[in-house]
Amino acid sequence: MSGTKKLVLSLTLAVLLACGVWAGWRMANSEPTYDGEGVDLVELYEDPSSYDNTGADGAAAIMVNENLEKTAADNVVFSVVFNFRGYDTMGESFILIAAIAGSLVILRKTTHSGKKEEHNHEENV
Repeated sequence: MSGTKKLVLSLTLAVLLACGVWAGWRMANSEPTYDGEGVDLVELYEDPSSYDNTGADGAAAIMVNENLEKTAADNVVFSVVFNFRGYDTMGESFILIAAIAGSLVILRKTTHSGKKEEHNHEENV
């Protein structure tokens, strides 16, 4: 691996690490949006249709109240990720695959190119 590739890789990893540390610090110092008091997760998971969700408001009320009617999923998280936001999740998957493929292209070893140049030089002499 050449020196410039190592430098670019090191800088990229340093930027990603700095962003992760900053996001973790910001998340740790922010107010919680929902404290989860009074929610019995086992009861909600086992029988979501009979669970008392009078405290839910806005989008949460729609997701909890109409989940079983609008989707065939028993799990609210599954229905949101794969039914209500399916195209968004698919797009994120494609972006992740493209990022991995791009990283592999950049970081691959190219030892064959040097041998071909030597072979071509010998044929021309």
